[in-house]
Formats: sequence, C-alpha cells, structure tokens
Amino acid sequence: MCRSVSLYKNFNKEIVRLLTSKPPAPSEELSNFISELQRQILYPDGKVTEAVCEAILSFREKEKQIKEVCDLTKIKFRPDDGRVYLIVRRKGISSIHYIGLIEKLHEHFFKTNTVTMEAYFEIWMKWRAEEDSVTEKTIKENRYLWNSLLKDHEIIKRPLRELTVKDYIRYFRSITKNRKITRKRFNDLKSIMNGILYLAVENEVLDRNCLHDINFRQFSFKSEENDVSPYTEEERTRIINHLGDDFYSLTIKLDFYLFLRIGELKGLKWEDIKDNKIYICRFVNDQKKIIEDIKGHAAEGKRFIPLTPKAMEIINQVRCLNSDSEYIFIRNGSPLATVTFNRRLKKCCEELGIEYRSSHKLRFSTASIAHKNGVKDTEIQKLLGHSNLHTTHHYLRSIISHEEVAAQMEFIFD
Repeated sequence: MCRSVSLYKNFNKEIVRLLTSKPPAPSEELSNFISELQRQILYPDGKVTEAVCEAILSFREKEKQIKEVCDLTKIKFRPDDGRVYLIVRRKGISSIHYIGLIEKLHEHFFKTNTVTMEAYFEIWMKWRAEEDSVTEKTIKENRYLWNSLLKDHEIIKRPLRELTVKDYIRYFRSITKNRKITRKRFNDLKSIMNGILYLAVENEVLDRNCLHDINFRQFSFKSEENDVSPYTEEERTRIINHLGDDFYSLTIKLDFYLFLRIGELKGLKWEDIKDNKIYICRFVNDQKKIIEDIKGHAAEGKRFIPLTPKAMEIINQVRCLNSDSEYIFIRNGSPLATVTFNRRLKKCCEELGIEYRSSHKLRFSTASIAHKNGVKDTEIQKLLGHSNLHTTHHYLRSIISHEEVAAQMEFIFD
C-alpha cells in the first residue's frame, strides 16, 4: 500500500536534522523552522488572529511539557512518506508534521482522562532523576520494585482518574495475600505509588491522592528476615583497641562513637563541631557529590550528636593528618572510599577472629549498644535522624550473648 507523502516533508526533515544534530544546533535556527511551519499550518492566509496567538502559545507550552518527559533528540524522519515519529514504550507515535507530533505526544502523556499509572511512572522517574536529587541506586531500586510488583498488573493500565480507593485496596490485598511480602517491601512500593500520585496531583491530572483514605493496618505481611547482627560491646572495644592511628583506622574508631551513615561521615566539616557536639547537615552520595541536605530530606535528619572525650581525642588525631581540608574526611579533594573503609574493617576483624559486618552495621551497633545501656529509643531516634520510631526499632537489635541471657535467667528465676 502506497503512503501519501506529507506536504511538510522538507520542514520535517530539517527539524529532525536540527533536533538530532551533534553538537546541538542553535536554538534560534530550530525556532525559525518551527515558526515557519506554524505559519503554514495555523495561518496560511497571513492573518494573525487572537485564536492563532492562543494556538501558538498552546503549542509552545505543550512542547515545553513534552521536553520534560521525552527526549526529542530521539525523534526520527521517515523518508518514504515524510512523516515524523518517536518510539514511546515500544509504540510508535507519528504525524504528518512536527506540530502534530507534539500534539499527539501531549495527548499520550498528559490527557487527564486517559493517562495511566504506567505512563505516569515514567514521567515521575524522569522528574525524580532531574528534580529530586535521588541517587542512581535508588532509581534502579524503584524500577526493580515496579517491575516485580506492578509492571504486569491490570491496575497500571487503567486511567488514573478512574481508579478508586477500592481498586487500590484490592490490589494491595492481592500482593499481601498469604503474607507474600514483608512490610518493608510493601512500604517501599507504597512510596513509589505515593510519589506518582502526588506528582499527578501537582500537574492537575488528579484532584487528590486517594491512598490517604486507606487503612493500611488491614494488610498482613511476611516476617522480616532478621539477619542483621550488630557488633557487640566486647567486639566494639576489641576493634577500637586493635586499630592503629592511620587515617582509615581513626575513621572507623570515630564511627563507633557516632550514629552516622557512611555518606554523612564523609560530608562532615571541621566547622560542624561546636561545643563538643557535631552537626549533621550534609552527605556525600554514591557519585562522590556533596549534597547540602540529608538523605531522605527529612527535617529530623539534620541533628546534633554529642562528642565524648574519646571521640574528641580521635577527631584531634584526624585533624593532625588532614588539617588543610575544610572537610574532616575529604583529603586532596577526594572523600574517603567506602570500599577501603570496609576493607580495613574486614582486615581488623579477621585479625581478631570477629565476624565481619560492613560500615552500615556500625550504625546498628552504636544504636543497639546505646539502647542496651539505657538510652531511650526516642533519644536514639533523634541521634539516628529518623522521622518515625518504627524505623528506629528496626535498628535496635539484641547484642546480649547466650551466656549473659543464661546468667540473667538464673538470677531472676533462681
């Protein structure tokens, strides 16, 4: 079957060439071609009416929105019929001219009556990568969870505006039936869905996020795998006494006195130390970029942690090794390496015959040891920077040996 050739073939070809050129073509050159195409389509008689002006402004706004969710440098030109097209989620969207393609793309992504959660997930993911300062690791984890629990479900194929509280409850019941997933995995999924719906509300695709109307206590969950075994008090003491006075040894020692994520440790400045307390207000992400905020962006994350005399002694030793930097643990412009930190800790554990746990387990250990010695869970919550107590309880693990338990039982029940 013969396709009719677009009257705008030459315009389409030139616009695609400019959009896909490397290096990028000057924006004014592209604008000139688009403006001339608009003139031919919207006012071929040369009369610029009020309706024409509104149509031009509408197109520009739609084009701006499409650029936020689509990579127009992937646009293609069909030489046989002169049409332009773009592949979106393995589906080709085409038009006889560029302006029509923008209209169709806008219809696909933003028409409020038909947009689905599946389509809006991609919009949300692009928004997160560009606006939300999340790590590449978190984005990968989000997509993995989406593919595992939502990708093939009917709920994501239906228009967002049609979905009701009942639809979401039925979906949640289907994935929690027979306690198939843990509460943590469920909460991670719920965070993804909340993010999508909040952005849809912000962009006026939805009037409200109806997940707020669901009682989540009705669902049952698989027991968490309690595989986190923190360092005990005895192990902590042995490791601190065994480590030397080199840069990484001092870092590990200090971490045993604090309640920090490894990224927060890397982001500490000398000026954050005030009156025997240290202020936690930034972190270094996986790309070694300094983020002037706290992971999770919760207000509770910015906090003061008291420094014991021993912690201050370690800090003063580090200062002698790294006094020229404004950061405590960034030397010569490079933050300490997590892999080297863990390698040094593992070597120490092997020398002492102690089971090795990574840097993140130090945070569990410090919290658990403090709790065992009488620090209230609400205070530990503040030191860890958690916004809710449930998360803190996940960190508080038993560090009492079987011998200590046996001795306690003998004392109590004798």
